[in-house]
Amino acid sequence: MGILKEIVKAATTPKYRYDAERYPDSFLRGNPEEFQAEGKVPRVLFVCWTGNNPMSADRQAALETLKKAVGVEVVLITPDNLHLYIVDGYPLHEGYPYLSLVHKSDYLRCYLMHHHGGGYSDIKHFGKSWIPAFEQLEKSNDKWITGYREIGKRGVAKTGGALERDLKKHWHILIGNGSYICRPQTPFTREWYDELHSRMDYFLPELKKNPGDALGTNAGYPIKWEYILGYIFHPLCLKYHNRILFSRRLKFLPVKYR
Repeated sequence: MGILKEIVKAATTPKYRYDAERYPDSFLRGNPEEFQAEGKVPRVLFVCWTGNNPMSADRQAALETLKKAVGVEVVLITPDNLHLYIVDGYPLHEGYPYLSLVHKSDYLRCYLMHHHGGGYSDIKHFGKSWIPAFEQLEKSNDKWITGYREIGKRGVAKTGGALERDLKKHWHILIGNGSYICRPQTPFTREWYDELHSRMDYFLPELKKNPGDALGTNAGYPIKWEYILGYIFHPLCLKYHNRILFSRRLKFLPVKYR
């Protein structure tokens, strides 16, 4: 099915209503929590480069384009400055050093969005200011996160079972994983953070035996590509779909970045 047909079909899909009992094998538990947000969302955009390897020329160009476009402070998190953003009493998980470089980025976006809030983006090209998206989120005290709409059902996490079926059916209420703005310390980010750490606890013994390479494709590395990001983030988008805003400004441009 083409993207246009998917959009038309999504427009006629019945409105989603979360029911925790529908997903007995999922980490999703209980009814959505209430939380009234107040105050400004930090006007900062975090991007992460988790290894000591140099950026390619294409990636450097993407970073410069992003900095010029978004209109807010851009903080590049690297192994050299990461310690400056670790919150007292909340160290990185013991398994963090053993993650692949990709999964380190997956981990850090959750850590940063929960503890600090503001924006996160993959290092890709952008052409529009993010300021209106920050302003829209600040004005909406009943919303906790804004991002670009997922590309279609092919982009959702392959969790299996009723959860995957609902993710595919209601993909249009999901946010893509490449860039977003979050209020810190919301039930969404807390449940994201808690489940991430639960999965890290589970994988820790095998991570120590088989640390990841850049992409996590080395023999014995135990964590699947989307297992500590999309498999958590997309289900939480379903659960808290009433707390989400969408902004096309946060969708990266289709320009080479690797």
